[in-house]
Amino acid sequence: MKKITTIIASALLLISLSSPTHAIPPEQMKQILNLTKNNWIAFRDYNGKQWIYFTHLESYTCGIEQVRYSINSDALDKTWQLQPCNLKNPNAITKDIIYLTLPLGTARSISVQVTFTDGSLSEVVRKTP
Repeated sequence: MKKITTIIASALLLISLSSPTHAIPPEQMKQILNLTKNNWIAFRDYNGKQWIYFTHLESYTCGIEQVRYSINSDALDKTWQLQPCNLKNPNAITKDIIYLTLPLGTARSISVQVTFTDGSLSEVVRKTP
């Protein structure tokens, strides 16, 4: 099953990168995001700090209305401000800061939920370092 999901995700990703965003139906963008949810957030310990990257979500802003998250809980009490959707270059990341920095060991987990452009909500994705 994992292999099939990976193949489907790869195919959808190729479609999304080779087509202008307006040619990708919203349900396809939603599918790509749902299939790649394990990549939404990345952790890194660097230079004496804990870094939490939102890079993947920033590259799919045209399919996302809102990103809510919380550190060490499921409260989803914070909102990640995405860069604006750029239809001419939909997967480009132009925002300078695409990460949070915290003192080392602060985040034992992060919970993330996406509101898609069709108004539907993703499941809550929980990641640990």
